[in-house]
Amino acid sequence: MSGLSEPYMVHDPWKMAGELMNGRWLVARWEHLGEHEDLRQWTAVLLATCEEVGVEPIVLNVARKSLTIVFNGSLPPPTFDQVETTIRAIDYHRFLEREIKPEVIVKRH
Repeated sequence: MSGLSEPYMVHDPWKMAGELMNGRWLVARWEHLGEHEDLRQWTAVLLATCEEVGVEPIVLNVARKSLTIVFNGSLPPPTFDQVETTIRAIDYHRFLEREIKPEVIVKRH
């Protein structure tokens, strides 16, 4: 995955907002949002937290791939190639039924 770091887990919405502030972006697999959470609730909590810390998140739902991409609207967005590479990696992990973290944090290099 050229230009992308390895994914790691972040559950806390404050930490997610902090990652967005630091130029990272989030990819959330819908099947791992949590047993008692749904996409609407997850998005609402993240948006409220981002508002409190002054981050302007851009949320893109990719229904065909059952995932959501979030990036900081005041910073340059991830490139098409970065998003495409990330989605391919997620598909690969799904195909192999590998355990992958619910929120994939990626930093542009």
